[in-house]
Amino acid sequence: MENLNFALKGKKFTTKDLKIGNIQDLWQLRMALSGGTYGQMYRTALKKSDEAMTIIDMTSFFTVFCPEVMESLKPGSIRELGLDDYLELREVFVKDIQPWLESVENLLKRKEDE
Repeated sequence: MENLNFALKGKKFTTKDLKIGNIQDLWQLRMALSGGTYGQMYRTALKKSDEAMTIIDMTSFFTVFCPEVMESLKPGSIRELGLDDYLELREVFVKDIQPWLESVENLLKRKEDE
């Protein structure tokens, strides 16, 4: 699986090399940021929880796979972004990053999970 290249606010970013440890770190951070409820949020699939999961996914992804994005944020974290900056970051995440991340996670699915 190749690294992902994407642009944000005119800057180009590339993900770290994909390692199994990155996937483990991603899931551990998702669980930590959700207070251990990420799986439950995923299973319930409520519209209200979708945005919370996106924020958790974005924070986890950028922290693990591309910490340079987190370092480039003016307030220092996604939680402190203004609405316009957040919506711009979310658009890049949903359009460019989420499909790549889903393809990685789909490769790791067990056959019986399909």
